[in-house]
Amino acid sequence: MNYENYKKSRNAAWEILLACRVEQLPVDLNAVLRHLGVRAYSYSRVLDLLESTGLAEVAKQVSGMTFYAGSQPVILFNDAETPQRVRFTIGHELGHIVLGHVQPGEYTHQNREPQPGDSPTEQAANRFAADLLAPACVLWGLDLHLAEDIAEVCKISIQAARFRAERMEILYQRNKFLLHPLEQEVYRQFEPFIDSP
Repeated sequence: MNYENYKKSRNAAWEILLACRVEQLPVDLNAVLRHLGVRAYSYSRVLDLLESTGLAEVAKQVSGMTFYAGSQPVILFNDAETPQRVRFTIGHELGHIVLGHVQPGEYTHQNREPQPGDSPTEQAANRFAADLLAPACVLWGLDLHLAEDIAEVCKISIQAARFRAERMEILYQRNKFLLHPLEQEVYRQFEPFIDSP
């Protein structure tokens, strides 16, 4: 992923955390969905819709997808997966919406655990989800390093937490936290949570 796309995804996640006044982990995705005017439904709840739109076969192959119902973005997710996996799926799909990857008349079609060879848009959506659900400055403030700890605190899948932990190790080595004004604001917003026993 090139650095400009990385920054765009990261900064968009920070802006959402600030706008939604998220102050603790795990991030309340319902508050984020409400703020953005996005609806999210499980596959089992909208089976008829999937079949009538021809998306039932696609749904069998992916963890989630996004499309527009008129002007409103809608996220569909596979509720047969763990709640932790569903959280990352919704975060990923929110990334597609916020970053403008999906427009009315289109739908996303690849949502799975992060992979090294993912397309640039999939990498950007994964980056957004990681920064939204497991903000680096908050993990740093909590001194979290292990994927298992990140998964537990952020309520994300262990695979997504490993993805996050790998990036966190690089950030810990660089020791370059709280350099961006948005990151400083996010940290201040989470500070009572970070400092709580």
